[in-house]
Amino acid sequence: MPFGFEKDRIVETALESNADKVVLLDWLDGIERPPYHADVREAFADSPIETTEIECNIFDLYETISVIADLIVSEHAAGNRVYVNLATGSKITAIGGMIACMVTGKAAPYYVRAEEYAAGDEPVGHGVETKMDLPQYPIAKPDPQRIAVLGYLVAEQDSLREGLSYSVRKKDLIDFGEQEELPFAAHYDGDSYNGYYRRLENHILDPLLEKEYIEIEERGRQKIVRPTELGRKSYVAFQYVDGGD
Repeated sequence: MPFGFEKDRIVETALESNADKVVLLDWLDGIERPPYHADVREAFADSPIETTEIECNIFDLYETISVIADLIVSEHAAGNRVYVNLATGSKITAIGGMIACMVTGKAAPYYVRAEEYAAGDEPVGHGVETKMDLPQYPIAKPDPQRIAVLGYLVAEQDSLREGLSYSVRKKDLIDFGEQEELPFAAHYDGDSYNGYYRRLENHILDPLLEKEYIEIEERGRQKIVRPTELGRKSYVAFQYVDGGD
């Protein structure tokens, strides 16, 4: 549950749903929190519900998707049924939570409508009228091997020590594809190495360039492939894609 400007739609929903555990997505330090946040923590402390808080910028779409998707995957792997409250944070967390549910396919999103609404220093909603399950619509998932390549590019860029220049070449991506047995490399049985380059470009680089997830820099005779900021954010959002299983 995003820990935004709500009290009842967090606490009452958890209690009425007989939740075993609640994970509150608390926004970043430095932002003043409303006084009823303390009431939420006190209410959970007096309940049998296990409660934890995780820092998350609930006003950032990509961070929201990443944090919620990571929680979904880890809790599902632990054998738990996972539900995501879309009503208790910002509109951004509602969108991000829905996307996280769809790309992982391992959690149920829901929305809680309040009995009444208020403004000012009070919580946005008071009481709980009903909890509505929401349909999950299919989403076009990025090709997992493209996400894997983006992840490799991001990791290589992040691992650079000061003073070193970024230098991931197309050949490095082919080697990575072979090592990870990505389809574009593992399924090639030709006798020409140029075939690897054609498959890399057709199946990986051209689609990523079209979406502006990568850029290619000519450095002498070499072509250096690097992730754009959009590509980096897209990797963060969609690294949980499982190929549709």
